[in-house]
Amino acid sequence: MAPACRQTFEIRGTIQGVGFRPALFRLATELGLGGSVQNRSQSVELVLEGEAADIERFLERLPAALPPHAQIEALKPVGRATVETPAIRFEIIESDGSGHKEIQIPADLAMCSDCRAEILDPTAHRYHYPFTTCTNCGPRYTVVNSMPYDRERTTLNRFPLCPICAQEYRDPSDRRFHAETIACPTCGPTLQLCDLSGEPREGDPLIAARQALAEGRILALRGIGGFLLAADAMNREALLTLRQRKARPDKPFAVMAPSLEVVKHFCLLSDVERTMLTSSQSPIVILHVRAEHTGAGGELPLDLLSPDTATLGVMLPTSPLHVLLAGEGLLVMTSGNRCGEPIAIENSEALARLSDIADLFLLHDREINLRCDDSLCIQQQGHPQVWRRARGYAPRALRLPRTIPQPVLAMGAELKNAIGLGYTDHLILSPHIGDLETPEALDGLEQAVKLFPAFLQQTPALIAVDLHPDMHATRLGRRLATAGGLPVREVQHHHAHGLACLGEHGLCEGLALVFDGTGMGTDGSIWGAELLEIRPDGFSRRATFAPVSLPGGDQAVKHPARQLLARWIEAGVPITPDLADRLGASDETLMAWIAQTTHGINAPLSHAAGRLFDGFAAAMGIAPLTVSYEGQAAIRLEAAAKRYGGPLSEAYPFNASEAEGMLQIDWAPMFVRCARPRGPAHETPGKAMAFHRSLALAACRMVEYGFSLSEQRTVALSGGVFMNQILTALVTEALESMGATVLLHREIPPNDGGIAAGQVMACAAY
Repeated sequence: MAPACRQTFEIRGTIQGVGFRPALFRLATELGLGGSVQNRSQSVELVLEGEAADIERFLERLPAALPPHAQIEALKPVGRATVETPAIRFEIIESDGSGHKEIQIPADLAMCSDCRAEILDPTAHRYHYPFTTCTNCGPRYTVVNSMPYDRERTTLNRFPLCPICAQEYRDPSDRRFHAETIACPTCGPTLQLCDLSGEPREGDPLIAARQALAEGRILALRGIGGFLLAADAMNREALLTLRQRKARPDKPFAVMAPSLEVVKHFCLLSDVERTMLTSSQSPIVILHVRAEHTGAGGELPLDLLSPDTATLGVMLPTSPLHVLLAGEGLLVMTSGNRCGEPIAIENSEALARLSDIADLFLLHDREINLRCDDSLCIQQQGHPQVWRRARGYAPRALRLPRTIPQPVLAMGAELKNAIGLGYTDHLILSPHIGDLETPEALDGLEQAVKLFPAFLQQTPALIAVDLHPDMHATRLGRRLATAGGLPVREVQHHHAHGLACLGEHGLCEGLALVFDGTGMGTDGSIWGAELLEIRPDGFSRRATFAPVSLPGGDQAVKHPARQLLARWIEAGVPITPDLADRLGASDETLMAWIAQTTHGINAPLSHAAGRLFDGFAAAMGIAPLTVSYEGQAAIRLEAAAKRYGGPLSEAYPFNASEAEGMLQIDWAPMFVRCARPRGPAHETPGKAMAFHRSLALAACRMVEYGFSLSEQRTVALSGGVFMNQILTALVTEALESMGATVLLHREIPPNDGGIAAGQVMACAAY
C-alpha cells in the first residue's frame, strides 16, 4: 500500500464570499481526504491528506465542483510530505488575516433560483423574508468591512445566528454552509415602512408598500447597495410627480419587470439580452420597445418613461425585497438621489435627502458599508457592453495587459466618475460614482478614495489624473499626492479612453478611434474626435475634426442652437431671418452669440464628435432648446435614425485635408447643406441616418490615413459617442472591410466610466 501524503496548495482568484471553501469541503469529504482549507489575506490555503491518487482525483474534479461565481486564477503547490497517519477529517479552519493583503472579493450577486423559490414557498422558514441569501447570492461588496471575508467582518456581525441558521451554517450538505450573510426572520435584519418623519407604520410593511405603489405613491426603498425610488410605471400621474420632484424632465427612468414574460410583452428581447437580464450580475439592460407600445395610444406611457427614444432600461428583481415588492406589471426603479447627488445608503441620510421626493420609506437595518448603484448594459454588435459598471460587476478584478511595478490610484474623470486601482496585473474599478457636479457628489468621491484602497488593502505609490487641471477628480488627486508625498502622472483623456479599450483586449498598442464630447488635449484645446496611434510609451495624434467655436463655452453644450450658429458662421453661411428663426433666440441674444463666435469671446474651440451631433440635431430641429442630461441631442438623433427604413445611399459632404502629419475632417460643407429649408418632418429619419453614414465615412477616412502612417491594423473604438449602436455598427462593418481588427468595449465602459482604467494602464511603464 502506497504511503499517504500531505500536499499544500496556495489558491488565488475570486474565491472568498462565493462558497468556495464549502465546495472544497464537500469534494474532499466525498473522496475520503483529510486536511483543511483556510482563508488567508491574499489567498486560500488548501491542505490535502490521503492517497496520492485520491489527491490527483480531487485536482481533476475541482474545476467542475466549483460554485457558480468562484474563479481560480492560480493553484500553486507549496509543500509536499509523507505522513504515516493522514487526517481522516477535512475542516474549514478559522481565517488568518495576517500578512500582506492582495484581495479579490466578488461583487454583490443577484438572488439565485433556490432562494427565490424558498421565499415564495408558504411552508418554508424564510417565506416572504426579504433578506434571504445563500452562498450563491446576496450582498458581498456592500456589506464587507475588512478581509478575510467572514461574517464577523461584515455588517451582519450584529445579528447572532439563531439555532436554525447556525445548523445550516455548519451543515456541509446545506447550501448555506459557511454562507456569511445567512439570516432568517428569527435572527436577521428586519423591514419597516415609515412616514416622512421616520415613524414606522403598523401592519405588514411589504403589503402596505405594495398598496402605496398601487395608489400612485412614490416609495424610497433601501436596497442592497443603496436607496431606490419606486413608482408604478403605468401610472402617468405618479410618473409626472416623480419627474417634477426629482427635477428630471427627460432623462429615462429604468423599470423593473417581475418576469421575462412581462419584459417580452413590452420589449424585443434577444438571446444576449435575455442572458444579461438573468445573469448573476442582473444589470439594467437597454431594450428596444415593441412597435405597438411606442405610439401615443399604446399601453406603455413611453413618453414619460423614456421621452427621447423608443428604448427602455429594464431589470429583473435582483433581491428578495424586489421580488416581494413586485406586482404583475412594471415598476420604475430609479436611483435614490436628487439630481447630481450620489445615492443615499443610510436611513437617516435618505430621510433627510429624499423626503421632498418620496411619500414613504421602506427601511431596513442591514447596514450598507459601501455604496453601489445598479449596473447598466446594452447589446452592442452581438455582445454585452457595460455602460455603467456597478452592482454585479464591480469590484471584480480585470486583467491588465502588463504588470504595474507599483500600486496606482487612478482618479477618473469629471463625468460618470469611477476610480481605479492597479497593482501587479490586476485592475479593479470602483462602482460608478457619478458626475462630480455637487458637493454631495464630491463627498462621495472622497469617501470612495478613502475607503476603496483600504477595502482592497492596497497603498497607492502613484496617483494618476486627467490632464485637465480643473477637474474635481484631478484636484483631489493632486491634494492626495501632496499629502502623501506621492508622484502624479497626468494622462491625456483620449489616450486613457484608447488604452482602456485596447487593454481590455490584452493589448498595449494599436490605433484608437476616440469620439466623445470633450477632453483637454496636449495642446490645451478641446479634443474629442481623435485617431491616436498608441504605443507602450505614449501616443501620436493622427487625425481629428477641424475645430469649431463653442460660443459661451459650457453654455453652448447646454444650448445646441449656439453650436449650430457657430457652424453656420464658420462655414460662411449668412444668418438670414429664416435661419435666425430656426435658432429660437431673440435678436439681442443672437447678436451676443454672433459676437462671441466672430471675436472669440468665451468661445473655445472644440474638435469633439459629440458637439457635431449637437449641431446637426439643432439643424434638424430635434435638439432641445436646453439639454437636461448629457447626450440628449445625440440620443434624439440616433432615435430618429432608427426610424429610417430605406437604403443607406445618401451621405452629407465633408472635406479632408492634411497638415503637418495629421488629417483634419471639416464639416462645413454639411452645415452649408443644412442651411437649406428643412423640408417635411417625415424626411428627418432619413437625414439622421445620412448623418450617421457621413460620420462613419469620415471615421474610415481617418483610419485610412492612419494606416498610411502605421503598420497597425487593430482599431479600438472608444468614447461616449461609440455607445451609439448605429454608428458603431456602420464603422465596425466598414473598418473590417478595410482589413482592420475592430475592438469594442465589453466590461470597461466606453464612456468616461472607463477613464480610470486607461489611467492605470498608462502607468504600467512609469
